Amino acid sequence: MNNKRILIWAAVAVLLAGFSGGGYYFFRNFTITKQQRSTTMPEPRESLPGQHVDVMTVRIFNPVGGRLEDVEKNIPRRIRTSAIAEAVIEEYFRLPANAAGSPIPANVKLLGLYRDAMQILYIDLSDEARRNFHGDAASEYLLLKGLLETVVSNVTDIQDVKVLVEGKEIDSLGGHVMLKYPLKNLVSGEIKSEVKISNEQ
Repeated sequence: MNNKRILIWAAVAVLLAGFSGGGYYFFRNFTITKQQRSTTMPEPRESLPGQHVDVMTVRIFNPVGGRLEDVEKNIPRRIRTSAIAEAVIEEYFRLPANAAGSPIPANVKLLGLYRDAMQILYIDLSDEARRNFHGDAASEYLLLKGLLETVVSNVTDIQDVKVLVEGKEIDSLGGHVMLKYPLKNLVSGEIKSEVKISNEQ
């Protein structure tokens, strides 16, 4: 009876020693692996002043003073097509310095981008695009034409643009240009005014 009890306690002691040794080995190796990862894959750091930042030049067609102003801007380089599209659309809706002469509505947010098989880019904008637009027919036309030109000039393989607001089709932004269809045919006409070209960093 005593021998059986001694054997049981010996077996328990061996198992406990095995678990302890295995646990030590596992945690030791896990810690080393984490340390190795942190030395071989350092965390990305923000660029310091004076350091080179890889940029790309994009063309933004700002509607200003009854015409489209072709402005070149340098932005941080993007690789993916969707990231380039997002960047140029956000730049387009960023109010220019001469915002008083621009029909671009304030505080517009880009909610989403969707591309279909026909190479049409669906741009989902926040409701500020509709609520904060206060222009006439010519201003609305220029706003939409500038958006189309900005996208197709910078994003490869995009042939047309369809505007949504809060994920839904709407009749128009300001009651002048119907938005049930993509923009290309709606704004294909030319406005008889000068297209001014400038350069911004």
